Amino acid sequence: MEFTPERKAKFDEILKRYPVKRSAILPALHLAQEQEGWLSKETIQYVASLLELTPAQVHDTASYYVMFRFQPFGERHIEVCTNLSCSLYGADELVEHACKKLGVQEGERSADGKFTVTRVECLAACGGGAAVQVNGEWLENCTIADLDRVLAGEHVHRKFDWPQSAGTPVLLRNAFKKDSTSIETFKAGGGYSKLGEWLKMSPDDIIEQVKKSNLRGRGGAGFPTGLKWSFLPKDNPKPRYLVVNADESEPGTYKDRLILENDPHQLIEACIVSTHALRSKTCYIYIRGEFWEGIRTMERAVREAYAAGYLGQNILGTGIDVDVFVHGGAGAYECGEETALIESLEGKRGQPRIKPPFPAVVGLYGCPTIVNNVETISCVPLILERGPEWFAAQGTEKNGGPKLYCISGHVKRPGTYETGMGKVTLRELIYDEKYAGGIRDGHKLKAVIPGGSSTPMLTPDELDIPMDFDGLAKAGSMLGSAGTIIIDDSTSMVFVARKLTYFYKHESCGKCTPCREGTGWMLRLLEKLERGLGQMKDLDLLWKICDSISGKTVCPFGDAAIAPVQSGLKKFRPEFEYYVRNKGSWTRVAKTFEEALAKEGQGQTVGAS
Repeated sequence: MEFTPERKAKFDEILKRYPVKRSAILPALHLAQEQEGWLSKETIQYVASLLELTPAQVHDTASYYVMFRFQPFGERHIEVCTNLSCSLYGADELVEHACKKLGVQEGERSADGKFTVTRVECLAACGGGAAVQVNGEWLENCTIADLDRVLAGEHVHRKFDWPQSAGTPVLLRNAFKKDSTSIETFKAGGGYSKLGEWLKMSPDDIIEQVKKSNLRGRGGAGFPTGLKWSFLPKDNPKPRYLVVNADESEPGTYKDRLILENDPHQLIEACIVSTHALRSKTCYIYIRGEFWEGIRTMERAVREAYAAGYLGQNILGTGIDVDVFVHGGAGAYECGEETALIESLEGKRGQPRIKPPFPAVVGLYGCPTIVNNVETISCVPLILERGPEWFAAQGTEKNGGPKLYCISGHVKRPGTYETGMGKVTLRELIYDEKYAGGIRDGHKLKAVIPGGSSTPMLTPDELDIPMDFDGLAKAGSMLGSAGTIIIDDSTSMVFVARKLTYFYKHESCGKCTPCREGTGWMLRLLEKLERGLGQMKDLDLLWKICDSISGKTVCPFGDAAIAPVQSGLKKFRPEFEYYVRNKGSWTRVAKTFEEALAKEGQGQTVGAS
């Protein structure tokens, strides 16, 4: 096996982006799989020879990531997201329908070699569920009829129709314009007009303005951004790096994707000035591999920025040099953790490092490194353009700036909405016509996951809280990535816990025993409950397993993994107990849990499955 001349030229160009050859391993494997269809032994050996690695090293890395295939697939790969939001929109039924119609099991090729159907974890298309990708192209809000057209050989492509926020958006000011991805549209809206001025500012002045703005990281942790930047050692002679975390994989979250696909130059301008502020010359944008369109869009925008003189050497005659490179991942939720992302960017398995040392001191290639989320970095030009005082005033105390909130599940208007940080309550976000517009007709709200799947659930009487880091912390949950999932009264909370626990079991990197073994143990117990074989002691055991994972893993993944089970048991334990008493799900006999309890009181039970 050898690359075609075109792909070999592309590989040679990619190789120049990194100071270490091994960093090109994921792009090289993507090129090889694109050409050959899968990664054979010979393909692995060829890639290893190009990177001066052993085949074992290449296979070790490749086998960690779910997007790489080690057997032939069909000509058209149909990937159906079956995580929670998409399951609430009927995704599991899509998988069953496609496999039955093709006469195959999941992951098999159809007899004619044309199709392979697989279920995948969160595609960051939560508002457009059920979300499907066919050979990397979006088919959102997919129905059985859409899938039948795909199986009949048609090309069906549809993206989610994002609803626009009320008022005057700031972060999303360009996202819904015609030709929003082009450099001309961005410049027409004022983009790049002040870049030369900002590059003449001292890095310390920029960092001080970011500190004053009360910008906190939008990726989940909410750490003050300016403070994080100030941790870079001033006396370290090694190169510095900015890494933008665009590995948006938290179920319920799909805000960064909107920027990547609809307004790439906003992110590029932010990367340039932020890289300068960190006294760095190189920025890598690590985009999750499933964002095929986002990667294409960002790469095209980067080329435009270089051609216009906004990237490269001596930008706008300021003497400042900045390079920005797009790096695609290959399917691993754990790479959203900053040290796992760095490992992946270095061409290894995306597993977390023990901290300290922290990336600001020993990060990418052993050099000082800052890792920030897409939305976080995109805020920096706003701070410089309008002033840190303006930015801070858009939010609440210690929670500055405009904020993007995602909402999906059983609401009338799922979408990503912009407003001031903490200027909207959870109740308003769900029920106000400016936002999600309320619960779907004929149903009542049952539970809310406010900040992505790793945040504890809230109940309908816990909604009058500001949607900022401090407000949700006081309520016993977290803002996280602001990926809000709405669950109505038609849904079993045991199902919710099992669906999300499957995700965490599937995505565990395997490094820490409590996480690796605990997630699988929890999943088996939840599956046992759903089959009608559960016992009351299993509920206590589930709680004990959560306690055995909490705080006992290298990264926060373990704490994230227990959130659905722990908060489910804490706030909806009667439903779990019902499964034990009646040997199975209440959804078999009733539309709501309240109705099921009433029938149980009349002597009607579920019965064994």
